[in-house]
Amino acid sequence: MENIFLWLLRTLIMVLLGSAFAMPMIRSGGVGWLGEAPRDIAIVLDASYSMGYQVGKGTVWDKSIDSAVAILEGLRDPDRFCIFLARDQPEAVFAEPVSNKQEGIARLRTLQPGQTSSRVVPAVNAAMKALLKADPLREHEIHIITDNQALPWRNLNSGGLEAQIEAKTAVFVSLLGVSAPENTAIVSLDLQPPVVRKGAEMRAVVKLRHTGRPVDTALSLFIDDREISRRHVNAADTDSAEPSFTMPLLEVGVHAARIQTPDDNLQADNVFYFLVKVQEQMPSLIVGSESETLFLRTALRTGFGGENSIEATTPERMTEKPLSRYASVVLCNALPLFGQAISAVESYVKSGGVLVVFPGMGAKPEAYVSWTCLPGVPSRVEDLPLSQRNRVLTWDQPQHALVRNLREGIGIPSISIRRRLAFDTLQEGAQRLVSMGANQPFLLERPFGAGRVLLFAVSGDSTWSDFPLSPFFLPLLLQCAEYGGGVGSKTPFEWATDYLPLSDRFPDLKTPPTLKAPDGQPVSVRASVLEGRTVLNAENLLLPGFYALTSPESPEGKPVLAVNILREESDLTPTAEAEVQKQLGIENAAFAYDLETLRTLIEEHRLGRTFGEHLLWLALLLMAVEFVCANILGRSKGGGRDLSGSQESIGIGSGARFLRNESAGAEG
Repeated sequence: MENIFLWLLRTLIMVLLGSAFAMPMIRSGGVGWLGEAPRDIAIVLDASYSMGYQVGKGTVWDKSIDSAVAILEGLRDPDRFCIFLARDQPEAVFAEPVSNKQEGIARLRTLQPGQTSSRVVPAVNAAMKALLKADPLREHEIHIITDNQALPWRNLNSGGLEAQIEAKTAVFVSLLGVSAPENTAIVSLDLQPPVVRKGAEMRAVVKLRHTGRPVDTALSLFIDDREISRRHVNAADTDSAEPSFTMPLLEVGVHAARIQTPDDNLQADNVFYFLVKVQEQMPSLIVGSESETLFLRTALRTGFGGENSIEATTPERMTEKPLSRYASVVLCNALPLFGQAISAVESYVKSGGVLVVFPGMGAKPEAYVSWTCLPGVPSRVEDLPLSQRNRVLTWDQPQHALVRNLREGIGIPSISIRRRLAFDTLQEGAQRLVSMGANQPFLLERPFGAGRVLLFAVSGDSTWSDFPLSPFFLPLLLQCAEYGGGVGSKTPFEWATDYLPLSDRFPDLKTPPTLKAPDGQPVSVRASVLEGRTVLNAENLLLPGFYALTSPESPEGKPVLAVNILREESDLTPTAEAEVQKQLGIENAAFAYDLETLRTLIEEHRLGRTFGEHLLWLALLLMAVEFVCANILGRSKGGGRDLSGSQESIGIGSGARFLRNESAGAEG
């Protein structure tokens, strides 16, 4: 007790050493510092198809399930859990907190990733609401398990967090994907034209998306399970190139086709399915008098080679024709039409047909008012003076499918126009494809339902202009007919969906058909009545591949639908911790990139963090201070010898003690 500071220092060293070897635990979060409180936890599992990315002998999904199981195994008896899957829409496995860990583990082992993208934020919303609704006073944890893909965190269509994450809620984010993923996928395909006539050429244009370092790849085209051709894509062109395949000449019918990329770590997007439709020439229906339709009939017969390419009728007998049989319907000075005829034509267009309208002197502008599908209602029929008749046609939409090839083939067209329709305003959605002067439409187009309406400003005969006598009348009319053969056709594939209307795609179906999925299982098709007509809807078209209509005569079925999973999920661009925290609206999320790190983070949160090592370092520091202080004190006393024969301590900082006996002389 000669120096109270030294005594306190040495006592503190011994206390720190004892405390360090006791390995004290202090909780860094939660309800209290001492012990564990009952807790409710929510697990949000990313269930998108990118979770099937191959990592070693397993997949990211396998690692995710192992992590979720480890979380449940670490729960105590009073703890509860709920589980949500992050798909396009949140899916509850356990919608409310339960305590049966064994049932939860068993359910986790049966889960599989889906065929869709994922939205993590809406699933976190659902999880947070479930925790707050169950017991807001219990301790809460949210575990988000995903790969390190940026897409689920882009907040697409989610609207942000609806239930704010509480400050006391612990958030653990496991990013279990690889740091530099690589993937090549076909993200879309375009058939040109969408439907081909027998003997005509068709091209399949492919668009690729690549993630990671550039790599060479190859594309293989299969038709009816037979490899037709293969294309090589250079690494530098993986993202920018749009390779195309020239389709072989095929027989009339529907052919199942697919394009494949080589096997990689993400197998789900390696195949793109589509259907190729080859048909006999669908005729065009020309409505009008024989004299006024002469140029039209001659042009179409010449272009398509034969009488079977057209049918002609008069306006009075048009309703006797089944319009769905025709690639296009051409009205040549056929207005005015009334009642049933207008309704039939507009229904034909709405279901995917193409209507081509040439005016004439038989109809005044008032005759167009009762139509709802036209690109515009003409304000007047205008006679042009001689000085204004020569017009040069210009292409207002040069990349439009109808005029794209035409523009390259016929140069700059010039015609003489004596009379034309004039328009003050156009209907919503209408556009000028061809003009005959500044803002003076020559050819208008408007989408209507699944079809199109084309309206010319001049007649189809030579009474209004010399257009029928010009060298570009035939190619333009043929383009309209070809356009009609493809515009009403549906896309060669469908995206995976929970719900697909069949009535518009197959108007001849009146009763629910027997639809078979690619795995051979039947597809649920439900019928409902809408506005007095039967509507058929197929459900759960989520499996990629070909869907077939079966019948007693054809038990294997004929392919009628090609379904592909949405390709946005193929973008594996990695995310960053800062972006995740921004989307969650918090700053204290704990991030783990493997199971062991996750276990450590959970243990530190639930049990506390050991400070034994910190105490040992502090004790070592105090030992150094004690050593210095003790030696300084020893030297100061050594300057004047104490002859009383007392023993003094020189220092314990080095871990050793020596005594000097002043009265014994040299004996220590």
